[in-house]
Parts: sequence; C-alpha cells; structure tokens
Amino acid sequence: MSFVSFNRKVFLPRERIVAVVPVSTLVSRKIREVDLYKNKMINASYGKQVKTAIIMDSGHVILIPTRYRMAVRAIWGRRRKGAEEKDESS
Repeated sequence: MSFVSFNRKVFLPRERIVAVVPVSTLVSRKIREVDLYKNKMINASYGKQVKTAIIMDSGHVILIPTRYRMAVRAIWGRRRKGAEEKDESS
C-alpha cells in the first residue's frame, strides 16, 4: 500500500482514493447536504482555505488546502500523451 503526502501531517492511502474534487462554495454545500457523508468529513486544512476534497472508498471526505491540479498530480501522477498512446496500443 502506497501513501500520498499532502503536507507533513496528512497521508492518505493511494489505493483507497475514489475521487478528487475542486471545492467551491456550491460543491462544499452539496457535500455537506448529502446524508452519506454526514459525520464522515475530515478537515485537514489546519486553518488554511480548503481548495480540494478527496473522497475515499469508505465514504470519508478529506478536505485539504492543496490546489486541485497539484493533488491530482500527487495522487495519480502526470502521464505523458505518448505513454497513454502506448498503453492503448498494447
């Protein structure tokens, strides 16, 4: 199991991450209203502005201050276009 680090205190298992969502006021309201996520929100921003929400396979939502694109690169890496074409042809 490999872990992704977003800062010195936040480590998440890469295999259990289902989705990464940029947070706006509308998105955060919708997440808070969904009954599935009640009592499963973890604010890991340490007082900074929340910019990204990570949804885990257990139903937990982790709120982090990392920008959306940076979080996606940290979790799934940045794939080059040539590498994607090679994967599809094999």
